[in-house]
Amino acid sequence: MQFTRSNPAKQIPLRFYRYTSKIAVDVEPSLLADLEQANIKPRKHPGIIKPNHVELSSQLTGTLKRIVGDHPVKKVERDSILLNRYIQSRHPPPTQTEIENKRQLIIEEVNAKMPLERLATLSEEEQSRWQRKRELEINKRLGQRTYAWKRIDYGAYEAIVYAIGRGAQEYAVLRRILVELQQRDPAFQPRSFFDFGSGIGTGMWAASELWRDSIFEYYNVDRSREMNDISELILREGHENKQVALRNVFYRQFLPAIDTKYDLVILSHTLFELGDRNQREEVLLNLWRKCDGYMVIAEEGTRRGSELVNEARRFLLKINKGKQKPDEELEGHTVAPCPHDLRCPRLSDLADRTPCNFQISYTPLRLTSDAAPDRKISLYSYAILKKGPAPTEDASRQWPRIVRPTLVRSKHAICRLCTEAGKLQEVIFTKAKHGKHAYGCAKVSRWGDRLPMMLGEPQQKSSDTSSSTEQSDLA
Repeated sequence: MQFTRSNPAKQIPLRFYRYTSKIAVDVEPSLLADLEQANIKPRKHPGIIKPNHVELSSQLTGTLKRIVGDHPVKKVERDSILLNRYIQSRHPPPTQTEIENKRQLIIEEVNAKMPLERLATLSEEEQSRWQRKRELEINKRLGQRTYAWKRIDYGAYEAIVYAIGRGAQEYAVLRRILVELQQRDPAFQPRSFFDFGSGIGTGMWAASELWRDSIFEYYNVDRSREMNDISELILREGHENKQVALRNVFYRQFLPAIDTKYDLVILSHTLFELGDRNQREEVLLNLWRKCDGYMVIAEEGTRRGSELVNEARRFLLKINKGKQKPDEELEGHTVAPCPHDLRCPRLSDLADRTPCNFQISYTPLRLTSDAAPDRKISLYSYAILKKGPAPTEDASRQWPRIVRPTLVRSKHAICRLCTEAGKLQEVIFTKAKHGKHAYGCAKVSRWGDRLPMMLGEPQQKSSDTSSSTEQSDLA
């Protein structure tokens, strides 16, 4: 489904294109045979991505509580909530072009309020005073409308607050992503792990649970020495003298200059900490050169987070574009979530402010026993890239991804999909139109799953509507 949004201020009805009728779907032949022979049920189809809910192990929960030490528990909890809110509301540093564009708009506003023609009627002293007043007004408005980015500095206490407020959430996100990677490539057994912006080590927790027997080296880089110390203390289960359970764990504050390759490279919740686009691209290129297998990029599931993830993905995929002699070492392709290497269709439409994100349920850490554990939802944006050309023999790579909650209704299910053509598509599945197996798979699939089928070309129908219900369905 492709659509454009009108400017709300103009009160123009939303025009959209619904591709909901006469869409042929072909279920993966091998899966179709298993479904027909009842060897597999639709809810177990290979496009289902689990887990849907993640909890910290009792060992990690106990360790995180232990590292709080003598700090007041209620203060730590309160500060962790504030830190989490701040991180979720962050924007990347504004570019000079963005600042200049805003300044020009503000100058036009100020000119309407304080027209330059008035200067001719003023004395020299009054002109100088009036110009100063005008410049102060421009700078004031610019300061109010420009995001005041600054890097977060984590000391010893801030690292503990981060662990309590963000540990469970980031672990849940990374475990969900890495489980999908494991599901998509069961033969992948990484020998080495590299995490840039490793923080308290959530990436290492998730990776070690899935590939503990194969990973021989864990390399963690974080500019905060205190973060590295807390990460190592967590590995020692909160006891400084206890031996680390994992083998060959290394910590550094800066990217190493050596050209060592790593099978699994992670860049999680770090892009917002980099000062500008040039710095982001420099780090991405450095990490991509160190990658010899898969690279995982994850951020907050906000519009800004989604933009940063897709900026990084596009940069890595286009490194060789325009080069007379492409560097084969830098060639790569998208594994997830996109079934294509094209521009994200959500971000290509500047009028659509909906981020490309997914959700995971997790149990937050509670320091006090009087608060019963409950479930929270974390929205995240991510990309999994793999070195080398895209495999031509893997038809499952082109399976469409469900990018919003499936709407299950009476005798039909509505799926909003991202397709291999790099477009957004809405399909209304029914048993009569698409067969019981396609309908059964669509009905049980959820936001973030893939549908194990190929979509045919839709017949376009256009219509105008101002219905708020349909607008909310498109959001």
